[in-house]
Amino acid sequence: MELFQLDSNQIIIRLLLGLFIGFCIGLTSIGGGVLVLPALTVLLKIDPITAVGTTTLYAFLTKITAIIHHIKLKTVEWNTCTRFLAGAVPTTFLTAGWISLKGADQTFKAQLENFIIGVIFFGIALMIWNMISQQKSARQTSRIAAHLHQKPRLRSTLAALIGAICGALVGATAIGGGVLVVPILIILFGLTASQTVGSAIFLAFVMTAITSLIYGARGELDLPTALIMSLGSTVGVYFGSRLTVKLPDLLLRSIVLSLVILGAIMMCLKQGAH
Repeated sequence: MELFQLDSNQIIIRLLLGLFIGFCIGLTSIGGGVLVLPALTVLLKIDPITAVGTTTLYAFLTKITAIIHHIKLKTVEWNTCTRFLAGAVPTTFLTAGWISLKGADQTFKAQLENFIIGVIFFGIALMIWNMISQQKSARQTSRIAAHLHQKPRLRSTLAALIGAICGALVGATAIGGGVLVVPILIILFGLTASQTVGSAIFLAFVMTAITSLIYGARGELDLPTALIMSLGSTVGVYFGSRLTVKLPDLLLRSIVLSLVILGAIMMCLKQGAH
């Protein structure tokens, strides 16, 4: 059987990968891009630029139902999101456009893969820091957010500047929509847990929509892989989210973090073998 020019084994592998990654996301709400990119480049041997485009489309597809749900629940903090996107949208467009134009340059692809590995390790450091900080008092975080709340111009400028950085990272690596945005929304803008989740999903939804559109227009995107993996992920998220209430949060996050570290190490070994 062939579908999208993939044989049955290739389809099953992609479904299982999507199922597994969706399960991890359902357990902890983290690990999307930082799990998908190593899976595509190391396990499926997809070119790094195409892997970025495919990851962003996968991320976009898997957020459609979630963003509708959060808009209905009114958990998207529109003021913060608007300011954030003022910086994120232009840099996402520019970075994704520039990188997709470099698709034929093999040296650039190797450099991009090294940069992606660096961003993944930075994401790992943020995840560890976030896990540690969650065990401490939120008093310091509240003070920072309260201070910024009294200075709306500084708050708007910071939101746009941080948005520009995150937009550039998503456009270049498909990473940053969640692992970078979530701590920022909590620490700097003092959003509640539900507002943080809803706003982070909305911001990632917009940035991945732009990025996947640009990569897709340049042919730097594996549409069948993104569609099949997102289908598997839908099932995985359902089962992961049901299990999350039965296991300690720290244990779940440690498991996903270990998988992300393993993926990053595998990417390093792959690069070293070239």
